[in-house]
Amino acid sequence: MQQLAGAVRALWYAMFLIAFGLGAPICLAQAQGTSTRADVAALLKKHDDALNQHNLSGLLALYSPSPKTVMLGTGPGEKYQGKEEIKTAYTEFFKDFDKGTLTHSCYWRDGGGSGNMVWGAAMCKFADAKGEKKREFELNVSVVAEKQGGKWQFVMMHYSNVVGNTPNQ
Repeated sequence: MQQLAGAVRALWYAMFLIAFGLGAPICLAQAQGTSTRADVAALLKKHDDALNQHNLSGLLALYSPSPKTVMLGTGPGEKYQGKEEIKTAYTEFFKDFDKGTLTHSCYWRDGGGSGNMVWGAAMCKFADAKGEKKREFELNVSVVAEKQGGKWQFVMMHYSNVVGNTPNQ
């Protein structure tokens, strides 16, 4: 049970990255033009707002309904596939932070795309709080979004915790 709680907690950090740190809407869609760039930026902003407000239904609406939609973490067993598992992960994330407390700074990001698929990756520093307890952490993340039914939706997210020294920035 403790291992599951740790895995879910680590995944929560990753969701923060998507929510506030990915910041790659421009990179995600550079090759696809202004409309795609704006659409993907809007997708990420919706995620930011929903996560910060603990809006579970708003978050889930941003993910593809495909049962293959997945979030992966750093360690063994950190796989959340399908909306029910993603819903469970977010429910746990909400227990670890207070609304409106997250800040971030991404020091590297890149991305691209082709057709109805875009991808992005970033390395970011974060800070948040639960009550009076403040935290700082770093994450690497990558995401893939697909245009389905006229709107962009997340189909994959992978995160990893930064281990060791931060690279020169």
